[in-house]
Amino acid sequence: MKPELKEMVEELQMAFNESVCESDRIAEVLAEIKRSGYEVVLALDVTIGVTAAKQEHVEETPVTPAVPGQFTLNDEDRMFLSGLHVAAD
Repeated sequence: MKPELKEMVEELQMAFNESVCESDRIAEVLAEIKRSGYEVVLALDVTIGVTAAKQEHVEETPVTPAVPGQFTLNDEDRMFLSGLHVAAD
């Protein structure tokens, strides 16, 4: 990942964190849970995937694999699987 893109993604992650921390509604619900006698640990996992924007639409033609049952994954496929926590290596 390019350094400037990495920096922007990190900034986006921080923005999500700040939004949650500054949310009055979330603070209210957490306080209500604590008043009910429970301790709360809040952990969020934000997955951010980025791909370069395509400049033009190119119609893809289906590719028949040379070996039956064999396939290739593009970057979008890998990003989708990563979002599902599926290893695509």
